[in-house]
Amino acid sequence: MRYKERLNKLTTLLQLNGLQAMIIWDNYDLLYFTGVNGPGALIVDTNGETRLYVPPINYEAAERYAFPGLNIEQTRIAEPLEVVVAHSILGFDGAIAVDRMDVEIYKRLANMAPNIEIRPSMSLIWEIRSVKDSQEIGIIHEACRISDRAMLAASDVLCPGITENEVKSEIVSEIYRQMGEKPAFEVIVASADRSSLPHGPLQKADKRDRVINNGDVVVIDLGVMVEGYCSDITRTFIIGKPKDNEFEAIYSSVLNAKDAAQSFMRSGVSCSYVDSVARSILSEKELDKHFIHGLGHGVGLEIHEPPRLAPNSPDQLMEGNVVTCEPGVYFEGLWGVRIEDTVLITDKGVEQLTNYPVDQYIVY
Repeated sequence: MRYKERLNKLTTLLQLNGLQAMIIWDNYDLLYFTGVNGPGALIVDTNGETRLYVPPINYEAAERYAFPGLNIEQTRIAEPLEVVVAHSILGFDGAIAVDRMDVEIYKRLANMAPNIEIRPSMSLIWEIRSVKDSQEIGIIHEACRISDRAMLAASDVLCPGITENEVKSEIVSEIYRQMGEKPAFEVIVASADRSSLPHGPLQKADKRDRVINNGDVVVIDLGVMVEGYCSDITRTFIIGKPKDNEFEAIYSSVLNAKDAAQSFMRSGVSCSYVDSVARSILSEKELDKHFIHGLGHGVGLEIHEPPRLAPNSPDQLMEGNVVTCEPGVYFEGLWGVRIEDTVLITDKGVEQLTNYPVDQYIVY
């Protein structure tokens, strides 16, 4: 990975914003800038010095996975990282940035370094992280390939009499068979009235599972992690003949909304506008009121990252963004439809990275 190039970009942003240094505390940010997952704390200053502090439990991993030449220092057992960080920043005479940090840890750090202005500056990190380089895109491509295979595995076992958890088990097994690191999030298999819940049903003791029956709508949402990077795909299936005669027309409307929105996705287009395109298509069939979430989100080391595709989003698409496009409509207590793909934003449009067929939704 291009860790030094990323750190150089961060150093430039710090200088442009009048910041002396940055404390990188968040595990995802540590992985992005060093190759090491936390716990740890990275201090990046504008003089070009970079120091990674790690507790003993993570020292061997840091030495093994950090990029060559990174200055790694081991803390003492049970020594709080914020104490080490506080001592390391006392020599600065200007404002210092910090990414994401627990409020209580932030307060303790500020109390130990009262003369230092510690400024929350996660936006600087996102300015770099939200645009993926060619290496990141290659890894996400692989995560998307495995996602397609996992969705195929799910569709192959869908039938009356199988349970939601049995389908989940097949999905997770396929992810590992394809050498995926792990699911990017908890797999959703939601059938019948449970499909009207965008994030799937709560796993209550008496309703942890459900047998899938003829006529059921089944929403499957899954993602795969490869080398820390995520993919995201959703497909909606119908088992045999739908109980609601309007299902196929509504499925087509959701698919049309997705296709229309993706046709406007390119570098420089506002995220709120793309969201409005999907809502406009759904409004033609009075379905927009059932579209109860944003059109999509960024994908990378985290399954939800900037930019955010939603009404009133201030974000703008940029070349190198990897985002989802996932319109959905949900009829409370009845059923829902969502179709989602992970796509790469280019200067000319989009490259769709997940490609499980959208026309193979009827399961007999």
